Amino acid sequence: MILGVVFHASLPFATAGWMVNDWKRNEGLMLFVSWVHGFRMPLFIFVSGYFTMMVWRGRGLKALLKQRFLRVFLPLIAGVVTVLPLQDWCVGWARSRAQAQDAVRFSTPGIRSEVVEAVRRGDLAMLRTLLESGADPNEVDPEIRAPVLSWASHYNNPEAVRLLLDKGADVNKPSAGGHRALHSAAFFAHPEVLRMLIERGADVRVKDNSGSTSLQATRGSWSDVRGIAQFLRIPVPSDETAFRQRREQCRQLLSQNGAGDLKASTAPKESSVANGSKAPETQEGLLTASRRAYRDLLTSDQFEVKGSGRISGGDGSGRWHLVLGSIFDHLWFLWFLCWLVGFFALAVSVWGRLGLPRIPHAWLLSPAWPLVLVPITLIPQLWMAPFGPNFGPDTSVGLIPQPHLVVYYGIFFTVGALYFESGDVEGRLGRGWVWLLVVANAVLFPLGLATAERQPILSGVLQILFAWMMCLGFMGLFRRYLSGENPVIRYLADSAYWLYIMHHPLVALLQSLIRPWDLSPFLKWLILSVSLIGVLLVSYHYLVRSTWIGWLLNGRRIPRSGKPTSNVG
Repeated sequence: MILGVVFHASLPFATAGWMVNDWKRNEGLMLFVSWVHGFRMPLFIFVSGYFTMMVWRGRGLKALLKQRFLRVFLPLIAGVVTVLPLQDWCVGWARSRAQAQDAVRFSTPGIRSEVVEAVRRGDLAMLRTLLESGADPNEVDPEIRAPVLSWASHYNNPEAVRLLLDKGADVNKPSAGGHRALHSAAFFAHPEVLRMLIERGADVRVKDNSGSTSLQATRGSWSDVRGIAQFLRIPVPSDETAFRQRREQCRQLLSQNGAGDLKASTAPKESSVANGSKAPETQEGLLTASRRAYRDLLTSDQFEVKGSGRISGGDGSGRWHLVLGSIFDHLWFLWFLCWLVGFFALAVSVWGRLGLPRIPHAWLLSPAWPLVLVPITLIPQLWMAPFGPNFGPDTSVGLIPQPHLVVYYGIFFTVGALYFESGDVEGRLGRGWVWLLVVANAVLFPLGLATAERQPILSGVLQILFAWMMCLGFMGLFRRYLSGENPVIRYLADSAYWLYIMHHPLVALLQSLIRPWDLSPFLKWLILSVSLIGVLLVSYHYLVRSTWIGWLLNGRRIPRSGKPTSNVG
């Protein structure tokens, strides 16, 4: 869990989509993010499955459910009603502070694209002056990495769009994510801009990096549109009825100009063969179509309900998307554990009533483990990253868990439980931890990253092997060097749960404080990580460890002398 704190502390300096972003980003930190993300949560769920089986075998099902209720469900509910509202307030404060910082910084000439800023302000006179003075109409914003034409489309400014096109802007110029101005107009439902772009030659069938056309961009949910508009700091739509009317106009315009039908756009295509007959699309083509259909299911408005609450980081739009809405945020894994333990309890109850034999597990301790684990884990892995190429498993923060992730983590959980059953006192699994870690990091990780976008099946296999080999490799490493009692490790293990639950609000606050510092992103990440862990360890020692909170999280109340007063669950 402490690795999760360091992981989230790196995101402001590695990606443009975090709660509060830094001015500078480091590509090396993005590699760190992908590396950690590829194994951290699978390893945690594997270990959870192991200890779930251990508690069930040692104390019975009733004791297991009571323990998980106290240690998992209650902290989850407490976090949702206390930590997450605190996080929303901290993020709002940090974003307001960041906007003020940006206003000062961007007033300095040369810091930001003047052409993009003219579009953002709606200053057509300045935009015309800049373009006539030789400014590039295809200039890209260095912050979001989107061309100026896309910003004009974001802001629904037909006059700026026309002026940019007249001055030579490329109507099909992509952003870093492959989105064109047409995608933006379709997603945010700007039919006038959309019509103008089509008339000036926009390709209605072009796809972004995730494989979506502009027609498919019109499937974005109402809460998604509001959340992304807030992130981009563009006007947030408020009238849902008017928005849906404009979106339907966009769909009709696209269909009338060759984009096809929205329902048919996700169906598998056919390709011609040498003899002129029709044949099914390639395997990866079928996979792409099925992934797109699955993504459309996840984003469907049928999962939207009326209500007020946490949507996209606290956006009170009055709508909840039960699958994609940010209900649990960084506490989502606790919600998943509730589901996995529930499935476990149901499985062992049914198994016992039917008198079925134990599941064989000898294969797990043999060199043949990849022949079993890779194929079964590949099934949910192929449906990972429905919104764009990614390394590692997705994250499901909504009330309804995403099905492919339930299956994916269910496999790691089940294998962890089976490993306990194997009674591996000799440590056979993970014995070759050195070569497991070397191969995983030197071969599988770079190849998995390189193939993530173009070869999803190959990348899926590589990512699965990476996750499993890192799990088993770290297990062997820890068994080799950390199997004995160590008071420092014990203390950190006790504190880790508290550190993880509480770190998100502090990430927003502390990162906002160091944001203006003119230091390298890597150094700022180290400062943020050390500060986070230091502050949270102090709070754990004086506010949690010897209190009822410590008992709730760890099953024991430990006085500052260090000896536990109880050992419940």
